[in-house]
Amino acid sequence: MKTVTALCALLLGNAAMASSLVLYTNDFEDIIGDRFTADTGHEIEVIQMSGGNLLARIAAEANNPRWDVLLFDGVGSLYSMDQQGMFMRNLAPENEQYLTEQGRSLVPESRAWMPAGTTASCVLVYRTDLVSEPPATFADLTSSAFKGVIGQADPAVAAPAYPCVASLHYDMGMDAARQLYSGILDNDLRVFRTNGPTRRALSAGEISVAMLSSPNAYSMIQSGEPVEVVWPEAGAPSSSRGVAVQASTDKTDAAQAFVNWMLSPATQQFLTENGGADGLFLSPVEGVNPLSYGPPAEAVYRVAPAAWAAEHEAAIKSWFADQAVN
Repeated sequence: MKTVTALCALLLGNAAMASSLVLYTNDFEDIIGDRFTADTGHEIEVIQMSGGNLLARIAAEANNPRWDVLLFDGVGSLYSMDQQGMFMRNLAPENEQYLTEQGRSLVPESRAWMPAGTTASCVLVYRTDLVSEPPATFADLTSSAFKGVIGQADPAVAAPAYPCVASLHYDMGMDAARQLYSGILDNDLRVFRTNGPTRRALSAGEISVAMLSSPNAYSMIQSGEPVEVVWPEAGAPSSSRGVAVQASTDKTDAAQAFVNWMLSPATQQFLTENGGADGLFLSPVEGVNPLSYGPPAEAVYRVAPAAWAAEHEAAIKSWFADQAVN
């Protein structure tokens, strides 16, 4: 009898998991699940990993997707997945009405994803106790004064790092950006796997300057570390987070409810206040109060167009990897 009871419990548990919405994300993994279920009644299973690993997993599952909704930081990758037919198009969430002008500008023509927040993919962060004359621009990183003490996350692995490189290439032009990066790499740029190790190296004094995502940068200041942020006057290279629905999901209603939930001002405020470093983002919806210790209100975010970022992704990443190795 106990064996039968245990088997029934196992079957019921598996059935519950099968009926749950599956979210793949590289942000907010610790706080989304319970809140979404409480707000909507839909059960959800949250699977988190770094951006590069997440893309690899989605590609490996292309013929048998195990995810229903995706929350991902990087419109170039979202565009590529849309072009491969991975996403449900023509999303029309009711809460789209709350999008700001900046938020509306990030909705793709195919409507295959909705914007969920923007961050600077790289700002200049320096140790105030180690740097007497901080860099004012990215070009300053080619100075011999910073030789061997600059760090950055790998654009092939960290989701925000490719938008950093892509935005610079888009704004400057390919040749000028490669000349700039060649100078920074020749200055013994240290390339870390993701922003986390880059931040830790800056905290430990292993490097004194970093091209770091704005959430990491401002959370360092909030925690009392001896760092300052330089936000370029023309704007910082930035990354837009998007939420999409898997094209063949059998949980359409719950998946679309998740997209709508993400665009709720109440949800955006909850993520801002409870997301830790992830909460340091520019919300795409109206009425959301940002964290007081985050980027200045006048900060300019420069996001490379999704189609351009997708078209040039392989070439830029390959060039960067070749230079970094050599």
